[in-house]
Amino acid sequence: MTQNPESRPERIKLVYNAQFPASTAVVLEYLLRNSDFSSRTGRQEAMDAIMAFFHPLAETARGERSVSEVQDIARHCVDRLLKQVDMLCTTYQISNPMVNVSSALSKDFRQLEAVLDQGFLRLAGVLQSGAALPQATVVPSIEQGVEMDGSELGDLGQILEG
Repeated sequence: MTQNPESRPERIKLVYNAQFPASTAVVLEYLLRNSDFSSRTGRQEAMDAIMAFFHPLAETARGERSVSEVQDIARHCVDRLLKQVDMLCTTYQISNPMVNVSSALSKDFRQLEAVLDQGFLRLAGVLQSGAALPQATVVPSIEQGVEMDGSELGDLGQILEG
């Protein structure tokens, strides 16, 4: 929903009251009274965290940027969020789910790449030799059925038998 720019105020003031023991109060106190940085820096850290998630969504709702501009903002925000996730994982010595997903995808991609490379090399060899392409194996029709001995069910087959 796009707002009319004339009806938009020049400034937006955000006031938030949180009461202990709510976790919001704990976080705000940490940001405003942290001995490692000033309360101004704490407020900026809070705003950076909010912006990292909501900025592309707000720009989309505002409707004044192109799709590619919002995508660029989203890419930048995802990078910031990933850095925040990485910092938390490093600080608290927990596994980073993004690294695990990336490693698994990378392994699967390498395996697929190796299979495709072998297939293309084999095809290139056949084409270079001038030999006829091998005939495809005839796959039985689904109507013919598939003979099963139960081993394809693995542990489930043993459970069902027992």
